[in-house]
Amino acid sequence: MPLVDLSHPLVHGQPTFPSDPKLSIVPHGTTATLRYNISQVVMSTHQGTHLDAMYHFVDDGRTLDQMPLEWFYGPAAVLRIPKAPREEITAADFRPHEALLVPGAKIIYETGWHRRFGREDFFTDFPSLTQEAARYLVSRGIRMLGMDTPTPSRDWFEVHHILLAREAEIVVVESLANLDAIPDRITFIGFPLNFQGRDGSPIRAVALV
Repeated sequence: MPLVDLSHPLVHGQPTFPSDPKLSIVPHGTTATLRYNISQVVMSTHQGTHLDAMYHFVDDGRTLDQMPLEWFYGPAAVLRIPKAPREEITAADFRPHEALLVPGAKIIYETGWHRRFGREDFFTDFPSLTQEAARYLVSRGIRMLGMDTPTPSRDWFEVHHILLAREAEIVVVESLANLDAIPDRITFIGFPLNFQGRDGSPIRAVALV
């Protein structure tokens, strides 16, 4: 069965969310100096294609190592919700897909924004999930919400609190790539690094088609 990479590459110096640490990937040793090649990596736990643990915004929320592995793997539905820059993503955009929005579902939405990764406006002009839409998705009991934008919403503080709250615990997967290269039904694979007690992790997201 074919695998499709849903992750953006990690490249030294690439743009990051404005307040986040900058990505640095530099040689630490080479075959000439240490007799082997090894690199030093400094980055945010939310660099590139990544997922958010509840602890990212909720102090008593689950950390990465407290989240079941099943939350990062399984059947997923891809919803096509094309949007223009800075356009809102509303509850009305999801209601036609209500049959898929069932308890435990893994949902990914494609706005087309993944094509702008690396551009100056990627972190500023992305389509934005409304607070109402976030509350609607919580009411449906879904387990995972993936997207091709760098964060769900320009109301990032409020929307993260809605999605990651103790009563919701939705795994938020951000900055997915190549969503136009996969069908509407896939098996999603996106395991984080096991950072004990931490808030998120870059992932190698993959679609099993």
